[in-house]
Amino acid sequence: MKTHASDWTTKFFRYLLLSVAICFIAVYLILAFLRIRYPFELEWMEGACVDHVVRVLSGERLYVSPSLEFIPFMYTPLYFYLSAAVSKIIGVGFLPLRLVSFVSSLGSLFFIYLFVKKETGSALWAMVSSSLFAATFRASGAWFDIARADSLFLFLILAGLYLIRFKDSSKSYLLAGLLFSLSFLTKQTALIISLPIMLYCFLSDRRRSVYFIGTAAVIIAASTYILNYIHDGWYAYYVSELPRGKPIVGSIFASFWTKDIMTALPLALILSILYLFGQSQGQKGKDRRFYLVMFVAMLGAAWLTRLRLGSYDNVLMPAYAALSILFGLGAHEVFRRIRYGSANKRRLLEVGTYLVCIIQFLILTYNPQRQVPGKEDLEAGRVLIATMAEIPGEVLMPYHSYLPTLAGKRSHAHHQAISDIMVGDDGPIKDKLYDEIIQAIGRQRFDVLILDSPWFPKLTDKYYEPDRMLFDDPDAFWTVTGMRTNPQIIYVPRRSADD
Repeated sequence: MKTHASDWTTKFFRYLLLSVAICFIAVYLILAFLRIRYPFELEWMEGACVDHVVRVLSGERLYVSPSLEFIPFMYTPLYFYLSAAVSKIIGVGFLPLRLVSFVSSLGSLFFIYLFVKKETGSALWAMVSSSLFAATFRASGAWFDIARADSLFLFLILAGLYLIRFKDSSKSYLLAGLLFSLSFLTKQTALIISLPIMLYCFLSDRRRSVYFIGTAAVIIAASTYILNYIHDGWYAYYVSELPRGKPIVGSIFASFWTKDIMTALPLALILSILYLFGQSQGQKGKDRRFYLVMFVAMLGAAWLTRLRLGSYDNVLMPAYAALSILFGLGAHEVFRRIRYGSANKRRLLEVGTYLVCIIQFLILTYNPQRQVPGKEDLEAGRVLIATMAEIPGEVLMPYHSYLPTLAGKRSHAHHQAISDIMVGDDGPIKDKLYDEIIQAIGRQRFDVLILDSPWFPKLTDKYYEPDRMLFDDPDAFWTVTGMRTNPQIIYVPRRSADD
């Protein structure tokens, strides 16, 4: 009777863990469904990403001399080109870009599941691992489904890692090299991950590693040369030179580990370490070396990216994906090791492990309602567009560069792209851009400025003055992730710049 009760308790906690895990995937899917068709920005740089896609569709070059008209972000271009292809089918806007990200996020969840299922044979721990990554949705910035490149970049990396781990052939290594190079063409962070993986492949199988290393190196080098040639050298400026100019924030050296990792995934980190450094011999020791390199590569890439000024929680996605995989592998390893103990001790440890996993999920609990814009935000967005449409002249909206196009106005350079030049450059390119801004504002080129917060305040305050607040409700139309912004004040030209 006692044994039966103990078995029932173990089953209860197993199904409780599975239920909690599935809830997090369900919540993410519901949130993505609610957010994907929102016609305005979920995050303040989304609109500028749509601007990039519009340039691709119009046949204009992405990487050009910075001007007040357009400045590209410091990313490689694949996400914009892929989103442009989808936009040709379903139309221009936020939807095609978010659709690419959402499908990519599902691909990442799928490969995390496959990693653990293939390694352990356990559908339970595979599902738990995949669900844990879904549970990091808010901790990694509520970024999975928005119009940004991160989900596509991560999906391509995970697909390439899966081929290296489980498809032991020259063709699979070649395909992995292709996937890694495509990931680099989506976001440069892939290069940081690629280098340790290349070293691992070389040390594990020198002959076959040539297919992976050679393919990735040739495509990355060739694409860099071609894109730089096509864009008259501006490609290298934006994807290589300018990012190096962004300063490092020293306080993040430690806070990445204490806050981003140990606060969000403390128990997953413990299970990961138990798995990586547990006693193992022969083939199992070799297998774990792969995951150790993956751990170092993915967390290292997140850490190095996080150190740069202006980074946000989205850079943690590779680290959280790696820890989610190792979470399932570690929990499964605990069960494998305790199966030889006495029945009572085994059941106690099983229940304890399930509880640890449940607690890890609960640590990541967040309020889903705060991730979805409300009806008041939708109405405020419509008011904004109607207000801009009534303005007879040109509108500058630097914090939301794409939104004026919805009112039939022109788009201009996004403030973040301008800031990247101002922070990352210290030469004639920066000076030329700033001179252009001085002339445009000084000559009162724009009939209206719509600002979230002061923008070059010494300059704009001299030539423009506040006219009115844009919204009656100060809580309306805030972005739900990234830098929290909303357009607030309408500025008009001063009658006299000397006032």
